[in-house]
Amino acid sequence: MTRSLLNRILLLDHMADERLLDHARRSTSYAAVAGTLAVFSLLEFHLLVQHLISWDLLILIYTMGATKFAFMLWYRFRN
Repeated sequence: MTRSLLNRILLLDHMADERLLDHARRSTSYAAVAGTLAVFSLLEFHLLVQHLISWDLLILIYTMGATKFAFMLWYRFRN
């Protein structure tokens, strides 16, 4: 199926345009950065106040960072 035919079937051609998709992409990116900062803040709280290393939070931070850099490289070499 072509993209325009799929948009007509789903009635997305009237509701979703490039601006909406760009805003959705940007908001998702900002949400990921805010989530990473929140997880990092919680990790620092556990480390400084409770004096323990929360390995699950550390793994989440590294996973988010690795995913971000992997997609940055992917888009850099694909476009």
